[in-house]
Amino acid sequence: MTDGYTEAMERHGLGGRTQVCRAAYSDEGGYKAGMSLLTGEDRPTAVMAGADVAALGVWRAAHELGLRVPEDVSIVGYNNTALADLATVQLTSVDQAGHDMGNTAARLLIERVEGRREHAVQTTMTPRLVVRRSTSAPST
Repeated sequence: MTDGYTEAMERHGLGGRTQVCRAAYSDEGGYKAGMSLLTGEDRPTAVMAGADVAALGVWRAAHELGLRVPEDVSIVGYNNTALADLATVQLTSVDQAGHDMGNTAARLLIERVEGRREHAVQTTMTPRLVVRRSTSAPST
């Protein structure tokens, strides 16, 4: 069985390079996953965490192991929270358009409550990668 991450990596010709480590979306979960991934035989050159806070846990593990971010390992989070943009952090993160999602959800709810909308609406938001200082090309 594969997951979405593995399938995406396979589509880009990187299927054999995928390691998935499931952990809690927390600093501690990221730290444990980071320790597992970064001490393994085939240490990755990049780690993507499912939440910014978990990515910071991976960063903490990397630091404890003496690895430099991004020189030795690139780290990417997800959510593009305020933590990611702190001057001391500068975490590359996927912005999932949370502000737009909230605005759209509120507008649709108000339309439903006011009787201007009777049917469900399906909408999509396009995430974007916000590149900061936690990523770089792998060294050769």
